[in-house]
Amino acid sequence: MSSEGFAQAVLRGKVVSESGEAIAHATVWLADAKGKVADESGRFELAELPKGAKLKISAVGFETLLTEWPAGQSEGVFALSQSTSDLEQVVVTGSFEPQTARSSVYQVRTIGETEISKRAPMILQDVLNTQVGIRFSQDNAVGASNMELLGMSGQNVKILIDGVPMVGRQGTSNEININQIDVNQIEHVEIVEGPMSVVYGADALAGVINIITKKSADNTWGLSARVQEESVGSSYSPFTGDGNHQRGISGTGKVNNWDFGLGYSQNRFGGWKGDYTGRQYQWLPRNQDFANVRIGWGKDAISLDYQLDFLHETIFSYGPETRLEMLDQHFVTDRWMHRLLGQWDLSSKFALNWQGGLTSYTRDSETWVSNVRTGEHYPSSAPGAQATIKYEGFSWRTIGNWTLGPKLKIQPGVDLNLENGSGERITDNEGMQDYAVFLTGEWTPNSWIQIRPGLRKAYNSLYDAPGVIPSLNTKFRLAKSLDLRLAYAKGFRAPSIRELYFDFFDASHSIQGNPNLKAETSDSFNGSFNWSPKAKGELKTSSVLGFFYNDVEDRIAYGQDPENIQITTLFNVENYKTTGGTLSQTFRYKGLETNLGFSYIGRYNLISEEIEDTPQMVWTPEVTANTIYEIEKWDASVSLFYKYTGELPAYQTVVDGENVTAQEVRTDAYHWMDLTLGKELIPNLNLNLGIKNLLNVTQINSTATGGDAHGGGSSRPIGYGRSYFLGLTYQLNK
Repeated sequence: MSSEGFAQAVLRGKVVSESGEAIAHATVWLADAKGKVADESGRFELAELPKGAKLKISAVGFETLLTEWPAGQSEGVFALSQSTSDLEQVVVTGSFEPQTARSSVYQVRTIGETEISKRAPMILQDVLNTQVGIRFSQDNAVGASNMELLGMSGQNVKILIDGVPMVGRQGTSNEININQIDVNQIEHVEIVEGPMSVVYGADALAGVINIITKKSADNTWGLSARVQEESVGSSYSPFTGDGNHQRGISGTGKVNNWDFGLGYSQNRFGGWKGDYTGRQYQWLPRNQDFANVRIGWGKDAISLDYQLDFLHETIFSYGPETRLEMLDQHFVTDRWMHRLLGQWDLSSKFALNWQGGLTSYTRDSETWVSNVRTGEHYPSSAPGAQATIKYEGFSWRTIGNWTLGPKLKIQPGVDLNLENGSGERITDNEGMQDYAVFLTGEWTPNSWIQIRPGLRKAYNSLYDAPGVIPSLNTKFRLAKSLDLRLAYAKGFRAPSIRELYFDFFDASHSIQGNPNLKAETSDSFNGSFNWSPKAKGELKTSSVLGFFYNDVEDRIAYGQDPENIQITTLFNVENYKTTGGTLSQTFRYKGLETNLGFSYIGRYNLISEEIEDTPQMVWTPEVTANTIYEIEKWDASVSLFYKYTGELPAYQTVVDGENVTAQEVRTDAYHWMDLTLGKELIPNLNLNLGIKNLLNVTQINSTATGGDAHGGGSSRPIGYGRSYFLGLTYQLNK
């Protein structure tokens, strides 16, 4: 009897190691890319098989198995051989289907659920803070956090949630505020280094950060609750007021063809005064409330997944004490984000995927007056005291995954991105529309080479996009344990509505948009050597040596307005380059895992051809060391996260009458360290406690005196001092 005869029967399988031990949560993919996840005992069930009964079974730490269902049998056992390195992660970003990071033609970094939980994060920045090649800076005047990736600013990094782009760039650097994402809903984070403009479009010149949210396993339900209390420097009061307070609860369930999720999280940050006295705070108090709903359905060849995320955030900026009236500002953000994901398997060789997002983002800047004598508290009626910015964003991607043969796959796609912005501080505009079609493919002529070319044709309603945006990614298996990746991509980024039309004037900012900006274009090259030698006993290692070069024309940056040096505006830098290398080394021995990283990144800024003494490339180093030690007999763990961020040289324009010159500025180096202890108290209940910012870093010196978005200054805020935390996490799955 052939395997096709089992179409209506239940087929039961089990995934085991070569020694016969069950492999929990292995992924079983049918030939049409539709899959199942095995349970904790390695067991799974299939209602049917595709033609040819082909299966692909993968699990972290094991080689992927391509096999057929045992002919004439309703049960099967599938043994996976141990990978040359079990440090690999399964990734989905930019892939035809989920695959190990080593199998991907892109250089992908993952931060898994285990590491995220060890970090005990309050915000997403806590997760990324000690990653090599990533830098953060703070704009405490509006409570925002700014990021760099491999020398490129955060405005060039595409932020995705389950593949759907986020809308609502803010702050003085036109970035998505990653700290407006609920960390309790994150399963893992994927970082794709290098330009991804062909597949993901504008804002992806530097790379993509894809935040993958938690899902429920087959026919299970789960409950998760988390409470964490943290001091802010030396200030703390239990559960409310001073300190950092987080509470969250979520539930998931999967019954037959339906999948459900519901969650709520609350963050309360009491602020940090630092050197300030009286009513003012150096780090502004912040309240955040997150809610999310998820409904999924899947049967046979089609699956749908709808998700709704809601954020309400209020940041409080208190003015100095006065005798009569005190002025305070509140920055209030409301964001509704609808996401619709799905897949339709039209045949065993062709499937359609779609990722849609509809976002409504509102940010109110409110000025409040407190009358000292009467105690009245009311909104200010002064001109410009109340302002609202609204963004409406719609994105839709439809992608076809077409298998033309065992060695060739192609991926045609359509990408639509529409954004409108309005408000008192945004001048009249008609919004921005970006339409694109793209085509990528992956050719594997033999087992040691993968070639993935790509082309994107875009239309932008405000700017002339390049005729065609090309990319070429390749991967060569030089040896069983050594891979070489080489890539080139052209990039294009039109200015955002905020950069073109946003004007912001208050006590801390004097910013004016520039509707005459040109679009950015770039040529980027990157590569990496990945070495994953076979394990020696219980010692497993993995090494990645990466290198990159970005050449950006007409980069959009802030600078002094030559006609009024008191105002910061945007202009196009004629030429901006970044280059450098990164080295990552991972060791795992029994319960010990250590990740070491080093980067050396250079930046070149041709501010103007009129400046004859424009400096050459300037360089800065970084060193990271992140270690997790699992003490199995105590059900406990110790984690240490460390990063050295080297001195950062740069150049800024100085305007003196009609003379424009380049002046060198330097920002000091600093060290950062977190220590975390974890312990399972009883089954399903875990305790986390530790110290963040162990070295008590608060601010660093800078010689910049002007030319940035808010007036510069001799210091830069980094942290709010050494903090202590204690948290409880309850996780139950049935």
